[in-house]
Amino acid sequence: MKAYNLQTALAHREEVAELHLHNCRLEHLPPAVFGMPQLRKLELSVNTIREIPSQIGQLKSLRSLSLSANQISELPPQLFELHQLTELNLSNNQLRTLPPAIGRLKNLRSLILAGNALETIPQEIGQLVHLTQLDIQKNQVKRLPPELASLTELRHFNAAHNRIGRLPKALFQLTNLDALDLSHNRIRTLPPAIGQLQRLYELNLSDNRLEAIPESIRQLTVLRRLLLGRNKIRQWQESLGELQWLDFLSLEKNKIARLPENIGRLQRLRSLNLSHNQLSTLPDAIGGLEVLSHLFLDGNHLSGLPLLPSVLKWLSVRDNQFTELPASIQHIENLQILNAEKNQLSSLPEGFRRLSVLQHLLLDGNPMPDLPQPLFFMSALDTLKGPGDATARRKLLRFLHVCRSREVPARLRMAVYDVMEEDGRRLSEFPAGLLLETLSLGMADVAYTIRKHLLEERGGAQNISLPFDGKRIFLLGETGFLPERLRPQLERLGMRLVDSPEEEADYLVLGRLLRSMQAKPPLSYQFIISRRSLSHFLDRETVRTFALDPSPRQLNNLRLMIFSPEPAQRRLALQLLKTNGVPKQLLTDLFLAWKLGYGEQHTLERLLLQNTSEEALRAMYYPLGLTGRTSEATLTTNIIKYTEDNEFDGKRIAQFLNELYGTARFYLRRYG
Repeated sequence: MKAYNLQTALAHREEVAELHLHNCRLEHLPPAVFGMPQLRKLELSVNTIREIPSQIGQLKSLRSLSLSANQISELPPQLFELHQLTELNLSNNQLRTLPPAIGRLKNLRSLILAGNALETIPQEIGQLVHLTQLDIQKNQVKRLPPELASLTELRHFNAAHNRIGRLPKALFQLTNLDALDLSHNRIRTLPPAIGQLQRLYELNLSDNRLEAIPESIRQLTVLRRLLLGRNKIRQWQESLGELQWLDFLSLEKNKIARLPENIGRLQRLRSLNLSHNQLSTLPDAIGGLEVLSHLFLDGNHLSGLPLLPSVLKWLSVRDNQFTELPASIQHIENLQILNAEKNQLSSLPEGFRRLSVLQHLLLDGNPMPDLPQPLFFMSALDTLKGPGDATARRKLLRFLHVCRSREVPARLRMAVYDVMEEDGRRLSEFPAGLLLETLSLGMADVAYTIRKHLLEERGGAQNISLPFDGKRIFLLGETGFLPERLRPQLERLGMRLVDSPEEEADYLVLGRLLRSMQAKPPLSYQFIISRRSLSHFLDRETVRTFALDPSPRQLNNLRLMIFSPEPAQRRLALQLLKTNGVPKQLLTDLFLAWKLGYGEQHTLERLLLQNTSEEALRAMYYPLGLTGRTSEATLTTNIIKYTEDNEFDGKRIAQFLNELYGTARFYLRRYG
């Protein structure tokens, strides 16, 4: 059985096969452990154990022992009596020597000694002929023993972060090696014998002092990962182009000045790092690497790029000499990360907007004071550094987030951005047709600003001027007018209601547009007017005196009918208003009835749409409540928002709510 604490193990002393005491703050091995005859695996890593007691030799059945990340400085002779051990992990301790007795553990398959202070590896290591994994990284080893050649079954050998200067012949006799890590050493020469390790799939020689790659490297025919970064290599070895299975190639921080065309033969290459070399050009063949997804070219002398693979996801050209990015970059349709910091870029190519999946764009250190326009069309962009100031970048990213959630078409984005982030300061620069199309996105705050601009700043007419005969009216969006009722009213005045946007119109009545409506504006019109202007025009020209000048008694009677408990009375009130027009004194009552669910909601909404201003229309659709468990302070805030800068009467709303629900007293005390 497995036990994960000492209490459980003691309760089943005779049955415990695995004991895991990882990170238990142990200062010594509990004596009780040595009385567990069936123990096969003992995990004691990440504790503060300083000494391995001699009783360790009693665990004759032990196969796996981990004492990683403790404070052990010496190994007792009894440890080497555990002849059944196949796994021994002594990494990250304080060992200065490895006793020759290590050779007695002849069944070891995995020996991990990383992170100690070993200066030598004893020759007896060669007696561990069944080792498949040997890890001596992060020690102070200067040479590898010749006896290493006896480890013919070794598959993984890690000797990184040591002081090795020369590689012995014995190393190249380990022909079963799959992975060899010799990084962070002092190796100056890679012997031609490296070609004998023909089963290698990973070779890491980064952070050494190599000046050349031997021709024999071509013999590593199944090599998948080759790391040669941070050396002194001056020339790309042509034989690298024959490593047909290479998936990952790292050559950063060398002195390579030219790449040959045969780089295009690495058809399985996915990641290529050539940063911090001396490259001034790249061969066209690099565009033929059909699965290349990561390309790093930082710190070279590049000023241009060939056509790169369209599957590329990460491109880094930081600290080069680009004055502009090539137009061909738009064809990298899968690009997600682009780092072009520390160049001389002042703009971005127009086709840059086609990088529809680009998420991270780094442009720090370029003379780019403003946000290039292509950025506004890159919906996936989530990180942006460099152009403009921090405020401008923050605005842009916030805007692009909205574009992702609302699916804002590219042609409308600049107008939407101007409203959302620049308070509509440049709306006059956009064609009226484009602004009308923007309304159909159904974005309430954007629509409010654009409607207000079109009605008040674009020559919008507040009234329909004489003569009326022959004038054509077009309804755009939800105006509150039913065409079948409006048409005969207009015809009596000699006017006509236009149904098709293909026809010309004299007056475009601007209503509330929703995305689902896909409302299409007419191709040609002369004036834009509000719903309210059309309603007032009809009231005046059809002599609806009640709508224009009602008596106090009439108003009071209608209020009683609007809020009557009898549905028939409420329906009659709405019918009278539809027929005779809506006085402005009743707009607050209609608003309350609509918000609180009195009467036919659709009819109430239509009457409000016809007769309220743009400011009131905006307030109508605030997602705020007027009843329920809303606190007095919140209710006061809501009433203020509903009535700010429009014709709704806050005091009337508060009095109504106080009479009906006993709420809004706080508002009445402050503003009544």
